[in-house]
Amino acid sequence: MKFLFVFLALLLSSAGLAVAQSPLRVLVRDERTKTALPGVTVAIPSLGLGAATDADGRATLPDVPAGPQQVQVGSIGYETRILTFTLPQAGDAPALVELEPSSLELQGVVVEATRTGSRIEDVPVRIEVLGPEELAEKSSMRPANIAMLLTEASGIQPQFTSANSGSVAFRIQGLDGRYTQLLRDGFPLYGGFSQGLSLVQIAPLDLRQVEIIKGASSALYGGDAIAGLVNLVSKAPTETPELNVLLNQTQKGGRDLTAFYTGRTGQLGLTLLATQNTQQARDVSGDDFTDLPQVQATTVNPRLFYYISDSTTLYAGLNATVETRAGGYRPALDNPATAGYTERNRSDRYSTQLRLDTHLGQKRVLTVKNSVSSFTRRIEAGSSYFAGRQLSTYSEASLLVPLGTHRAVLGGNVLTDDFRETAAVAAAGARDYQYQTYGLFAQDDWRVLENLTLQAGLRTDYQRPYGLFVLPRFSALYKAGEHVSLRAGGGFGYKAPTIFSSATEQQAYVNVQPLDVQGLRAETSRGLNADVTLRGRLDELNISLNQAVFYTRLDHTLIPDAAQLATGITEFRNAASPVTARGLETNLRLGVEGLQFFTAYTFTDTKQTYDQSQPAQLPFVSRHRLVLTTVYEQEKSFRLGLEGTYNGPQYLGEGTRQGRGFWLLGVLGEKIFAPHFSVVLNVENFLDVRQTRFEPVVLGTPAAPTFRPLYAPLDGIVGNMALKITL
Repeated sequence: MKFLFVFLALLLSSAGLAVAQSPLRVLVRDERTKTALPGVTVAIPSLGLGAATDADGRATLPDVPAGPQQVQVGSIGYETRILTFTLPQAGDAPALVELEPSSLELQGVVVEATRTGSRIEDVPVRIEVLGPEELAEKSSMRPANIAMLLTEASGIQPQFTSANSGSVAFRIQGLDGRYTQLLRDGFPLYGGFSQGLSLVQIAPLDLRQVEIIKGASSALYGGDAIAGLVNLVSKAPTETPELNVLLNQTQKGGRDLTAFYTGRTGQLGLTLLATQNTQQARDVSGDDFTDLPQVQATTVNPRLFYYISDSTTLYAGLNATVETRAGGYRPALDNPATAGYTERNRSDRYSTQLRLDTHLGQKRVLTVKNSVSSFTRRIEAGSSYFAGRQLSTYSEASLLVPLGTHRAVLGGNVLTDDFRETAAVAAAGARDYQYQTYGLFAQDDWRVLENLTLQAGLRTDYQRPYGLFVLPRFSALYKAGEHVSLRAGGGFGYKAPTIFSSATEQQAYVNVQPLDVQGLRAETSRGLNADVTLRGRLDELNISLNQAVFYTRLDHTLIPDAAQLATGITEFRNAASPVTARGLETNLRLGVEGLQFFTAYTFTDTKQTYDQSQPAQLPFVSRHRLVLTTVYEQEKSFRLGLEGTYNGPQYLGEGTRQGRGFWLLGVLGEKIFAPHFSVVLNVENFLDVRQTRFEPVVLGTPAAPTFRPLYAPLDGIVGNMALKITL
């Protein structure tokens, strides 16, 4: 009997211990953006237990003893938190933990543009990330589009392409905007015909971050990425529903109403962006021609998420933007009966996105995605008329395979691009094209040593009608210590010819001839990039310094035939010799408590060798560009920012004439009155720099004007007041 009682006591004790142990479930988010954080360490040091959060920011520690437990939650780039949880937890819902970004916020950021889902400090490719704070600031300044966001980014130069439509393009490493690929969550939605107005039609309020890769990136995403790529990453649904509303008014007749909702209930999640933007036509210079066009734009972007299981997520999205723009001779714009030149744009942009992510075990992830995009635009420029529709599709399947020290991505994609002019114009010689691209790609990030990572990639595209392209890419990351890292890499690129560029946008496609597909070759490139980054801390001062150099050689460049151009006709041909772009970029970031300082200097030397009668320097490229930004913030109280950019003189493509160098200075203040309410006051270009103060932009008569090339803004000083509400 004695042994029986001992056995029963041990059995009950074991049962009690089993009951006393339960799992700890945690969901980790960024405190500011409310987005899930993968790769965060969740540990109970006293028990030797630990786990890392998955792609949805969730981690589970099994078999934790009952009672209070001290849990440590931390990640590079975020302040570590030590919390006490009492187990067992009530219900199955995970405990919510929000981490505050540390001063060097770019550390710990997970980037998507390289396809591997790695943290930015572990990626061999040099990537710049514009994070939540920069996006919030720029959305307060220009809620209607991301043009201001990229204008003040380092190494990116804006190019104003139309005095009448207000369109703007961006040059990376001195190359034309058509060589930069613009992505939305990895979908190429803004190429070809739809590229002309894309940057001034994308609202930033629903963006989580913007990723910029400079240099040849065609091996990652195919053509159009010769100079680099910009990936816009959208916000995902959050466990706690949230509604952001932004109301904005400028003193020059601009008005914006923007709202963004995010939330998740059970297996369903939703994000919804809705914007209404208007701008009154304004003649700032007093020459009777508009310097700010009349704009009416509406955008709706819903995305529905279905969390099929913990390992599988499906989402479907729709983007619809309808916009009208009008500019030109003000009296004719106000009264159609008055004679005078006007330019009127009507554009309709519709795109769908469908994406499935499923974890197959052993950290393998299968991603399947598809998009369909329709872009229609009609341009009436004086007596000329241009209209067409671009229908494009993109389908891709890829598999992420982590294996030991390797993170490999394999996949394939099909892209179609079909442009058709209207029947009325087609009779005079349509500039239609129909392209199909079939691609296979592979990429491997190999962590050779603890401090050495190599990345090798290869893409093979068959592009109809321009043939086969093999695009290798190689990068290396070496961490020379805790505070020093070096990157170097290079790759090949290509672009199929189209008539759509910054130059043809400036002339509203008037007298632009169809391409001779049989007689043209695709543009190809080879590029090299290298940089060194120093990070450290001196007492309370955080320091980050990055020095980069770059070189790109562009062959078979698509250029207008000089003989035809002299007669007013633009007919494209391949250049007989290359274009080269080389330079250096220096970025310095300092942070202490609530004060942040950033400066970036870029030297760009772009040259052509095919036309000895013109200067070697390419037009519309400033050799010297400087960006200065200072922000002081008292958390949950106020923010004050000062920004300045210097654009050096640039050759304008008219003999040896150069535009003047100029400074653009701005100041922004934001006062937070309550957790859900803040007011922003902003003044851009308070020196009132305008090209029309340097020289007349409009020449000729109101009925038959000619326009000088643009290199500086026309709108001058612009002040705005924004009201931000978070519910």
